[in-house]
Amino acid sequence: MSIFHIVLFKFKDDLSKEVVEKASEGMVTLEAKLLHPVTKKTYVRNRIGGINNSPEGRARGFTHGYICEFDNEEDRTYYLEADPAHIEWVQYVKPFIADALVVDFVNGVHV
Repeated sequence: MSIFHIVLFKFKDDLSKEVVEKASEGMVTLEAKLLHPVTKKTYVRNRIGGINNSPEGRARGFTHGYICEFDNEEDRTYYLEADPAHIEWVQYVKPFIADALVVDFVNGVHV
């Protein structure tokens, strides 16, 4: 049962391109630092992301999107609540974020 974790960010308007780029790339490259507490191996899969380029005009100001995948709820919980690398990154990026939206789902589960 894979859990897909989707995060959308609105970066603050007054940030330089360099700050936004470093913060955005940091979200994607964080994967190598995310180690399972028991196996000491990476446990977050398919970590991808980048700047919005949708032609639909429905982004509501969200500028960047990121997706990652967890094998189970325990891994997702550890990532969100206890992984020191993730917690450190969140503290780093938090001052740059005007708004965030998070949606998680299991493929094929609709109700």
